[in-house]
Amino acid sequence: MSTEIEENNVPNDISINNIDDDVSLIQDDIIETEENKPDENVETEPMSPDQEIHSLHTSLLHASMITEKYSFTPKIAITTSGSGINSLCLTKYYKYLFLGGDDGFLRKYNFIKSLKGESPLTIQQKHFVVDGVMNNGYISSYTPNEILQKKSEIKFPSQTNQEEYYPLKSKVLGMDVHSECDFALVGQENGDVLLQGCRYREGKLYHLFREKDNVGMNNFIKLNESEDCFYSAGFFDKRLRKYDLNTGELIMNKVIGDSQLSSAEFRPLHGDPINEDHHESDIDMLFEENEDDDELEQGDRKIYDDYINKQTLKMRFDENVILTSQLNGKAYIYDTRANNSATINEPVVSLIRGNDTPPWSLSACWDYTGNKVFIGRRNASFEMFDIRNPSVPEKTVKLPKKSGEVTCIKSMPNSKQVICGSIDNIRIYDLEQDKFNIIPGHHGGYISNIVIDPTSRFMFTTSGNRGILNNQNYSTDLAFVYNIDNL
Repeated sequence: MSTEIEENNVPNDISINNIDDDVSLIQDDIIETEENKPDENVETEPMSPDQEIHSLHTSLLHASMITEKYSFTPKIAITTSGSGINSLCLTKYYKYLFLGGDDGFLRKYNFIKSLKGESPLTIQQKHFVVDGVMNNGYISSYTPNEILQKKSEIKFPSQTNQEEYYPLKSKVLGMDVHSECDFALVGQENGDVLLQGCRYREGKLYHLFREKDNVGMNNFIKLNESEDCFYSAGFFDKRLRKYDLNTGELIMNKVIGDSQLSSAEFRPLHGDPINEDHHESDIDMLFEENEDDDELEQGDRKIYDDYINKQTLKMRFDENVILTSQLNGKAYIYDTRANNSATINEPVVSLIRGNDTPPWSLSACWDYTGNKVFIGRRNASFEMFDIRNPSVPEKTVKLPKKSGEVTCIKSMPNSKQVICGSIDNIRIYDLEQDKFNIIPGHHGGYISNIVIDPTSRFMFTTSGNRGILNNQNYSTDLAFVYNIDNL
């Protein structure tokens, strides 16, 4: 860069030498800027297909966490021919959907073909579902939840009795399936857990997990994130067990609760620390900073990039902290790292119901931040607790009295709406505007499961009693799949 400057045009207080110095400084700045500028010709390393899928899942979840409202459209209605549905599980890439019923069968549906409508509802089946739903579940196979018997008790077919062999079946209660559909863990009424094949050699029993202190009904089963261990909890024995799938050994066996366990759920990641002394920790938690977290703040909500597991594409959770609800209405939060007895685990937080709330609870859940808890109640209401101040409910929401008990409850990703499964209908309640809308689909039955997929694009609901309310056989024997749209 050359610049000619006449001496006559230069002011007296500026010398030509000073101008040359300034020009050289500008040139140096330009050179430094060009050096720091990234080379456009350098190609970035392309993402693998698995990384692209995980990135898509994460972006869809982020969009759902910052939206204000949701719209639900029923797409699939799955009929089970007179069997209540107790458990539900979805595999990786939305390939298979598993349902466990009261009739003792584990049903496997092809979810993609179900969405495409390759198995439409019959005219008679359409009479029992809401208008506009045309698709039924595309069933791939079904296997019995067989109870193991002694050889002397089995009636084998022979020429004399001319009878066929019918396996002795148990209700499918708790259930979880490997992300690649390699195996399934199925709970039984007698407390046993079966490890059986569900993709190769379907229905083959590979291992039986049985403990002498089991006293019946294993209604909670959950694989850990690496899928090499699993947790189980029984309705009556009130024990949380952890098994190693590589060796089959029992790793942990602790008593939790003082009444029948109606639900259990692990805490989502990134929640505030739980302290037993809540009075001194409230102020400290307001000023805590997590420098290692890659987060985006949207109002009071925080969005992280590691909500979804990169290998299994399932929602990640804290295996050390678990929320339980009991049939007597109590709800506790346990930390398995606490220094308690080897066999008894004392709760770190007790969620005490309000004075006007009757003792009864079938469902409790976390919100996506891991700082609030929702508990369904018998008197057509649900309570919201903040675990940073759990002494009293932060909010008690009363639904119409004729709606019946809240048998299942689930928080939406934006932490502003809550899905309530009542006897009459399923509702979405807006916590900020204090009003609800009815979601079309279920009507007149207990809701056993409300599941939101990791991308928050689909919601799955089932009707059944989960083996808990045997004297009240309220079930529509239907499972619905909803499409969720962000508004």
